[in-house]
Parts: sequence; structure tokens; C-alpha cells
Amino acid sequence: MIREITSAANPFVKHLRALGTSKKTRQESGEFIIEGWRGIDTLLKHEPRQYQLETLVVSEEWKSDPRLPNAIDTVALPAPLFEKVSDVRNAQGILGIVRRFPAPFKFDPDAGHYLLLDNIRDPGNLGTLIRSAVGAGFAGILLYGDCVEPFNPKTVRSTMGTLAFTQLWNVSDAGLDRMAETGYALCATTGLGGQNLYETAFPEKTVLVVGSEAHGVSDKLMQRATLKITIPLETECESLNAAVAGSICMFQIKCGAHRTA
Repeated sequence: MIREITSAANPFVKHLRALGTSKKTRQESGEFIIEGWRGIDTLLKHEPRQYQLETLVVSEEWKSDPRLPNAIDTVALPAPLFEKVSDVRNAQGILGIVRRFPAPFKFDPDAGHYLLLDNIRDPGNLGTLIRSAVGAGFAGILLYGDCVEPFNPKTVRSTMGTLAFTQLWNVSDAGLDRMAETGYALCATTGLGGQNLYETAFPEKTVLVVGSEAHGVSDKLMQRATLKITIPLETECESLNAAVAGSICMFQIKCGAHRTA
């Protein structure tokens, strides 16, 4: 049965708006918003352990849509009210409230590639890097330093539903020490002076480090890196966007996964 709410003063609507605008609310509640049918459909089909779709919120035109699951609590809002809670211009008219079940940091000690994001601040870049990491088969994503919150609406939207297929962890130096002890190589991207990406043989256990948009990989992680790589560019192009550079590196590592350094 679909519940109908028509007032912006309703506590549920106020909570919904806070989830879209307040990092504190998302952290304290353990919930976030996913907007659009693609991401919602992915959660419904794959039921990842780390996320649970709790409530669907729809505008009036969705009320009779046969795709809506009967088992999920559903709330209908008038179109003008839905527009107020939506983070998207020209909204699709459907969003979901998702509960997170964070897992402790755990990595495969035997094999795998991981993406380490060092102070990535742009939500669109973070979402794109998550999407590329899933596409390249990376085992997980490590957030280091002062990264943008991964569950704000713009980041979630930029992942295009791929959040369901990966794990995200905040990682400390102690966590990186544990990975190094099991043979993981820290591979840092750098604009100048690194090995040519396309001439590099990557270890079977690689942690690829992508640095912030403004400053690149931090000195602290650069000093820890056992491998430094550079994407060769034509002289007319000084640098690449962090998400573009990270994506290129991930797929090159995937292509060279059978080789060892």
C-alpha cells in the first residue's frame, strides 16, 4: 500500500530533505538517498549486503507503475513537493532511502587490486572513480585523508548504480601497513617523473593511489609508494582530470594484471 503525504511540514518530508542536504543527518541516521530508477533497480535485483533499500518515494505519476515492489514501503508526494526534495533538475520522480551496513576494513591478502583515493574533494570525480573501479574489477575502494563524503547525492548519482558492487572503507596508515606486510605494492600516480604507464608491469597485488584534484598525491603517500607512474601526454595537454587519469590507470592495470613487476 502506498502512503500519501502532501505537506512539506510532515516530519518524513523534513527528514528526506535533510538526507539530501546534511552530511550530519546522513552520518547519524546511517541512511542516504539514491535517485532514479537505474540505481534503485540495481539494489532491488542484487540486494548487496552493505545496503538495504528501506523506502521508496515517488511522485504521482509513478503510483501505478508495475515496477514498484510491494514489499518496500512506498510514499507518494505531489509533483511540486517531490521537486523540492529532489536533488536533480528534471527529476525522474522516484528516489529511495537506503540504509548502510558498514563493514570493517578487510582485504584479500592473496591477490587483488584496490583503489586508494587521497583527499579527493569533488563528488563527481569520486562517483566516477567508483564507477570505473567497478568496471575495471577492482576489489575495493579506500578513502584516505579528507575525501568528500561518498554518500552525498551528487556522488551517489555519479556512480550510476555501481555502489552496489563494491566496498568503500576509510583507511588509516595502520591499514596500509597491514596491506604492505602481505605484499601489496602502493602505486602512486604523478604528473611528472614516474614510469610510463604503458610500459609498466604491475604486481598482482596493487594499491593504485589517485591524488586530489588540486595537489595530486600527498607527500606522505608518495614517500610510501613503491611504484610511481605517469600517463604520457602530448605537450599541448598539461594534465588530466583526476577521475579521467585514475580511470585510465585502472583499466591499464586490469589489462596488465597477468604480468608481474
